[in-house]
Amino acid sequence: MHPPSVAVERLLYGTGVGLLLGLGFGLQSGRTLGANPPVMEVFIGAAVLCFLLGWTLSNGTGPLSRWFSHESEDAMARRVRAEIEEVHRSEDVTSKWAELEAKVLTQDLGEEE
Repeated sequence: MHPPSVAVERLLYGTGVGLLLGLGFGLQSGRTLGANPPVMEVFIGAAVLCFLLGWTLSNGTGPLSRWFSHESEDAMARRVRAEIEEVHRSEDVTSKWAELEAKVLTQDLGEEE
């Protein structure tokens, strides 16, 4: 299975191609650049933006690279496993600390009586 960034990259490139296709159909039907409203210019801008975002994501840079991982499935599994182990260690320390506090408090209460 591919990393999430590859799927988003393909989606962006496909959307860009679809927008260029729409632009071609608009030109074929007689629409011109500079018309009011500027539909053709919006299609060009959106297509360029999609291609640019897809290209920056494939390079591992740009605004979308923070949200979509380039990790392989094995690397992601190792990272998640390490994070789960860290949480378990943290929970163990917390529970041992709570047991120690309870023990100290019961000893303090026993001494006061």
